[in-house]
Amino acid sequence: MKITILGCGAFGTAIASLFEKKDVQTVIWSKFKKEIEKEQKNFPTIKTTTSLQEACHLSDLIIIAIPINFIKDTILELKPYYQNQDILIASKGIDTKTHQFASEIILSILENAPIGIISGGSFAIDMKNKNVLGLTLATKHNTIKEKVKKYMESDIVKIQYIKDTIGLPICGAIKNVMAIGFGMLDGAKLPDSSKFLFLTNAIYEIKYLISTLQGEEDTIMTYAGIDDIMMTCTSSTSRNYTLGNLIGSNKSKEEIEKYKQETTIEGLGTAKAMYELAKNKHINLPLTNTIYQILYEGKNYLELINTLKNSTNNNL
Repeated sequence: MKITILGCGAFGTAIASLFEKKDVQTVIWSKFKKEIEKEQKNFPTIKTTTSLQEACHLSDLIIIAIPINFIKDTILELKPYYQNQDILIASKGIDTKTHQFASEIILSILENAPIGIISGGSFAIDMKNKNVLGLTLATKHNTIKEKVKKYMESDIVKIQYIKDTIGLPICGAIKNVMAIGFGMLDGAKLPDSSKFLFLTNAIYEIKYLISTLQGEEDTIMTYAGIDDIMMTCTSSTSRNYTLGNLIGSNKSKEEIEKYKQETTIEGLGTAKAMYELAKNKHINLPLTNTIYQILYEGKNYLELINTLKNSTNNNL
């Protein structure tokens, strides 16, 4: 069994750590030689390479764990070497230019490729430290389900299995936007009752978006849904939460901009992409729209409180 992981970042290497004691050959690929050299020290028993052809040759499972805005170019480069292997997507988010999720990008290039998507409330460090956590796999292909069950599931990693490949990536993307909003309210020292009113409305808004885009509403109740949303929104470890907290705490523009420049904050680009997607498809997402307006149109973060005051829960 050969498993290829495309992506040498925190989450890609965290996934690689799950296979350390399994009977598999694991190969990690990165386009950047410096990343490879660093990870060779951390994983001396795992093969690393900058060659896509070498990484994917005779592979049984290809795991995508690269930032979503780099997926298209990587898959185009992979296409000549692709041999209809199972593909497992671990990348979260939405392409900021095309408003596509990772599965849509991949299938537009590798038509009919067997894909699965895995997501859940899990920081990379928790996976590497062997802490118990939950992940959700969405796939319609039994071969992917069987491989994930055999090689990734354990007494530490709990995995749910669903078929909703639409709703799961929606949760993984928009939760970063909601984390910025929750951070704003927490930074502004609002009481728990107000913050969790926001969180509840956020969950309903995501559920509504899933339904409108023809996904399954129940996906919100999985590890990829409520688990990941609550973790990302309430944890100070979350970079999206931290950005929101800086805004809600009335930190200086210089301090906020410095944090943006020095940190990868997925929710920033996702807020813009989700706002534009909802506008194009005429979907009413009041919380997402307000967070976008605060981030990109200069509205005060207190506008989020007004949105909560005016909420009618018509989307419930």
